Amino acid sequence: MTGCPNSCGQHWIADIGLEGKKLRVDGALVDAYYFAVGGAVGRHQAVARPVGYRVPASETPAAIERLLRTYLEERRADESFREFAARHTDDELRGFLAGGLVAVAERDVPAGRPPHSVEG
Repeated sequence: MTGCPNSCGQHWIADIGLEGKKLRVDGALVDAYYFAVGGAVGRHQAVARPVGYRVPASETPAAIERLLRTYLEERRADESFREFAARHTDDELRGFLAGGLVAVAERDVPAGRPPHSVEG
């Protein structure tokens, strides 16, 4: 888990990586997390895939529980979580986290056009 998009907290090498973000809920900005799944270190090193799922921090534990319950119920014999994540699409993983099909959430939602004479 990290609040840094540059991976200071190493969320890109975690089985389930969480990048701190903000999300507008009922007109107010709330703490949120953006999910990356399938990272690993060591012999089977891999960079976690951003799967397009962002939720308020208060909903994060339930999302992780849904994903892990799906893994436990649907994994193949001797399949690691990393292998499970690798054989599923981003859409499928996002659905496991959400408990159903949801649209892709951008990692960084633009606040609007950049100020005049600022390139972006």
